[in-house]
Amino acid sequence: MSLQKICTIDQLKNLLKETVSQKRYLHSLGVAQTTEMLLEHYKCTNYEKTWNGFSAGEFCGVIHDLARELPAADLISYCRKNAIDITQSEIESPVLIHGKVSAHMAKVLCPGYPESWRRAVDVHTTGDSAMDDLALALFAADFVEPTRVFLTDEKRNEYISKPSLDACVYAILCDMIAHWKEKGYHEASEGSLALRKDLEIRLGL
Repeated sequence: MSLQKICTIDQLKNLLKETVSQKRYLHSLGVAQTTEMLLEHYKCTNYEKTWNGFSAGEFCGVIHDLARELPAADLISYCRKNAIDITQSEIESPVLIHGKVSAHMAKVLCPGYPESWRRAVDVHTTGDSAMDDLALALFAADFVEPTRVFLTDEKRNEYISKPSLDACVYAILCDMIAHWKEKGYHEASEGSLALRKDLEIRLGL
């Protein structure tokens, strides 16, 4: 993939289409639309909404999985070549690194894009502490966007009908952690546990 400067969302979408599978491309567009929808649905204000003609939800949704289909060895190599910090658990489960790599690629494609947007993409897979509204909406959208066939419409609506974005993300996170454990994918990451603790404090649980 050639990482040349991108100036418009259409250019970014075209690059994504050339880089990932059709299924991943449609998923990413779904995440972009759903992130924007959640930010509006929950009347979110705690995030930087626009930059250089890009809207936060659409930009982050489009680029969040840019590196998702790279081989595990390439993800680790990219991080090492670009001085991206990765934990031992991420080395053992390299799929968890793709958010960091996607966020860094976006820095090359769109130099100067907001740091809060970078962090949202960085932590979209497992979450982390102190996430702003954009990061929370992207995290939720990655799970509930319409092409996710493992969710029924009833379950999707159950998440989105939660009274707040925090409550929506908390419900998703608890189900995700249970799913990882059941399938034997990986243990709950430090980021996931930190996000759960944050949300429990904010929700008074």
